Amino acid sequence: MTYPTIVLFLFSLISLLSIELPILKSIPILGYFITYLSILIFIIIGLIDKEFQYTPGFIKKIIITYWLYSIFIIVYGLIFSETYWNYKNVFISYIPSVFVSFAIFIGLKLDRNLNLLEFIIKRIFPIILIYGIIGYFLFSDTKYYHNVARLGVPIFFFILAIPFLQKKNQIFVIMISIFFIIIDLNWRTNILRVFFCYSFVILYFLFSLKKKFLNFIGVLVFSMPMILLYLGYSGKFDVFEYIVADQESESILAGNSRTFLYVEVFESLKNKNTNLLIGGGASAGYETSVFFDDKVTLSVDRERYKAEVAFLNTLNKSGLIGILLDILLIFISAYYVINRSNNDFSKLLSVYLFLSWILYFLEMPQSLNINYFMHYLIIGLCLSSSFRNSNNEEIKLLFNKL
Repeated sequence: MTYPTIVLFLFSLISLLSIELPILKSIPILGYFITYLSILIFIIIGLIDKEFQYTPGFIKKIIITYWLYSIFIIVYGLIFSETYWNYKNVFISYIPSVFVSFAIFIGLKLDRNLNLLEFIIKRIFPIILIYGIIGYFLFSDTKYYHNVARLGVPIFFFILAIPFLQKKNQIFVIMISIFFIIIDLNWRTNILRVFFCYSFVILYFLFSLKKKFLNFIGVLVFSMPMILLYLGYSGKFDVFEYIVADQESESILAGNSRTFLYVEVFESLKNKNTNLLIGGGASAGYETSVFFDDKVTLSVDRERYKAEVAFLNTLNKSGLIGILLDILLIFISAYYVINRSNNDFSKLLSVYLFLSWILYFLEMPQSLNINYFMHYLIIGLCLSSSFRNSNNEEIKLLFNKL
């Protein structure tokens, strides 16, 4: 099997996990097999990689620190695990969510993985379009549309690449992005992501994107969630009162679907006297009085092992150190593509990184799925010196091969 074929196979496996096929719920061991087969492939990709050594020194140390700290959090969680649910959370949820970060290796050599982008735009998107249309007439189950839309997550990458795509691909991306919104209007964060990406593409066409402007946006985006979090915690202003529920929690509370999650996790951290610096470990859950779903243990303590918000999960499991490492991964990568790049596509990718920081406080719990596969692939791409050294014409030639 060649390297590009291995990457395609890995992406296909992760796609199966992302759409939550009924057979994976009825036969859980099949899902576990696919999960750990994906992990094995990630390990192989990491072992044969030759590009990571050329990653800028400081960010390379940050990435290695992230992996080492994740090992510590896993061991820490196992030490304090007492029940079946604790161990299951570590091995079935947390460990796979760490290994998805190995997609950085794939992003570091995009030139060798063009077949992946070609596979997405020429195979995955048309298949989604066909199944979406068929499902519109045959199914009324919103879960079906939800899963179809989840497969379309990479669309934001191609939206940002519109200035460098061929005309036919530009038209196709615009059409398919509209379709992904229509097919699952309840997925509010997807609408936000598409709108955000299109906004900056339009700004690029109208005014171009200057370094000073993007650096300013970066500072603004970084500080905004922090300020809103403080205002919400102090009871002065709750931004979630103005955000409509997304699909995952709409059945629990209509309208504001996030405030109660923050309240429950913060109260749980306080009640359990969790170390805020390092969190409660990979097996940590939070006490809930609201949820009655399959993420809640059957024991009397009523712990839920995963919230729908990445920030809350990271704080609960790996503490402030974990959050700091996520910040550094996102914003140092953005710094390199804004200030040390010769092409405008790099600068447009910084827009995605800024958006990922906003979504960090809204949803995006880290998992082995397409969303985080693309997230870390883009981080790897942003750190690739060969990619950042390419000029606009070379980027266009690259996308013309699709």
